Amino acid sequence: TACPYKWPVVGWMSDILTIDRKEIEAYHRKFYAPNNAVAILVGDVDYKKVRKMAKKYFGSIPAQEQPDPVETREPEQQGERRVVIEHDANPKLMIGWHKPTFPHPDAITFMVLQDILSGGRTSRLYRTIYEQKELVGKPAYAYSGPGMRYDNLFIISAEPRHPHTLEEVEQAIYDEIEKIKTDPVTDRELQRIKNQIDAQQIRQLGSNLGIAFQTLMGELYLGDYRDIFKMYDRIKEVTADDVMRIANEYLIWKNRTVAFRVQKEKEEGEKEAGEEEIDRQILMQYIMSLGPEVAQEVQKKFMSMKSEKDAMEYARELWEHAKDAGFVKDEK
Repeated sequence: TACPYKWPVVGWMSDILTIDRKEIEAYHRKFYAPNNAVAILVGDVDYKKVRKMAKKYFGSIPAQEQPDPVETREPEQQGERRVVIEHDANPKLMIGWHKPTFPHPDAITFMVLQDILSGGRTSRLYRTIYEQKELVGKPAYAYSGPGMRYDNLFIISAEPRHPHTLEEVEQAIYDEIEKIKTDPVTDRELQRIKNQIDAQQIRQLGSNLGIAFQTLMGELYLGDYRDIFKMYDRIKEVTADDVMRIANEYLIWKNRTVAFRVQKEKEEGEKEAGEEEIDRQILMQYIMSLGPEVAQEVQKKFMSMKSEKDAMEYARELWEHAKDAGFVKDEK
């Protein structure tokens, strides 16, 4: 309700439609200033030459006043929130519990918990709701989001497998969480998770790109790139009691938000008999084949549509062009 994470990355559509050049320039000048950036260079490079080139090409860009820190923090949630969204897609469930982020020690324990629940074929949600009960079409996924800089959510996402319902999957997830609250995770299971995280770190450091991402995350989220390696050391210190404690402290009824995506029912007459389905992926391939300028014009036209009906008619017009151009095969 209060954290900036509730805002879309580029703003609300009403903001985008009314923003002017002056506002965009001021935003860019403030937030894309060199004093608000971190640059990572990895590889067989000469430090002195790199520093000289950086100074030559970027040194003239002036620093700006540091952006104001975000002081607003999400208040404690006082009861479960539930959201239902209608969409032209298969049903989906997401459950999010408020939790702290780094450098809070509980954020480290949540890294272990998410692998206990969904880290590979031996994880709990994989073995129960995916393999044994066959409630979902693909394994459920636990992660932290939507960002890492401020206090965020511990999220579990799942899509029910027909004919199972969202409610069945939701209850099955709660059943697994309750087990963690009452029965300590075994030492073997805990060690397996720590080994997985260890192996993941080694793999990430096996390439220049991986090293860049690791050091960048340490600098951005922890304040010092060296702390990323200290974080992995702290993971090895997580105990079964730590996992049980955070489950009982955070994964509770009043601290969660539950979101259902339900499939929108077509109204009578919305789709006429024999009307051809549009494959969005193929349509997008056709639009992109027209070149960047045309694709941009198509996007602008869609955004300017005043109703879903108008957008659908335009999409069908493009679909016919895609068929004429050979993008739609007969067998499709």
